[in-house]
Amino acid sequence: MNVVIRTLNALTLIGESSEGLSLTEASERLGYPLATTHRLLKVLADEDFIRRDPATLEYHPGRRLLRLSSVTRRETLAATAEHNLRELSERFNETVMMTQLIDGRAVCVALVDSRRPLHLSVKIGQAVPLHAAASARVLYSDFDDSAIEDLLRDHTFERLMPGTPSNTDEVLVHVRNIRDYGYDVCDNEFDFDIWASAAPVRDASGAIVAAVTLTSSQERSQPQQRRFEIIQAVTRTADDITLAIGGTPAPPASGTAIA
Repeated sequence: MNVVIRTLNALTLIGESSEGLSLTEASERLGYPLATTHRLLKVLADEDFIRRDPATLEYHPGRRLLRLSSVTRRETLAATAEHNLRELSERFNETVMMTQLIDGRAVCVALVDSRRPLHLSVKIGQAVPLHAAASARVLYSDFDDSAIEDLLRDHTFERLMPGTPSNTDEVLVHVRNIRDYGYDVCDNEFDFDIWASAAPVRDASGAIVAAVTLTSSQERSQPQQRRFEIIQAVTRTADDITLAIGGTPAPPASGTAIA
């Protein structure tokens, strides 16, 4: 068999294994001699596509494989979500976007613009402030508090609007609401005269991989009942995307938080 095919088969086996594999297990599953399997895995480990745990001697996905798979997941997620984002945008005739946490930055990866005027300073590929946007805070809301403090340790808490959180403690108030109720709102914090609601998209492990956000003007998001209607629709859209990518939505929250 061609050595390239053997190498790709070995890479696929390690990449798809939910737990580590020993050399013997990999050899048996691949159907290759032990010596051949060892040579293949050594090359992949030397190139950082896989790694060998020094304690258990088991093989796991490595840095380069994880980087490739994360890029693929981002592209697949954006493509899967396009219909859902457009449907949400058309229902309210408002701008809808999807963000993801990439290298510690909350980046807009998909955007459906409204036909109505909206002074939104976000485009695809741009990052939103970690402290000042619901579309960012949702992304790290399942981190523990100490991890959030580490994430924001060197962050500049620029006071963009009167309602912008000015420190980590104020951000954590939002984060705890997200954990309790499954969404966040941004009320005149990032852009002038903008109200927004965001909800998380989760993968099969339950981890948050993206946020769905609808943005509106302050006037168009009133009265309060309309805000709650938007929040429910945003949450439902995020859950629909979660299901489409094989994830499991979080259990529905009881009660209602801020709007």
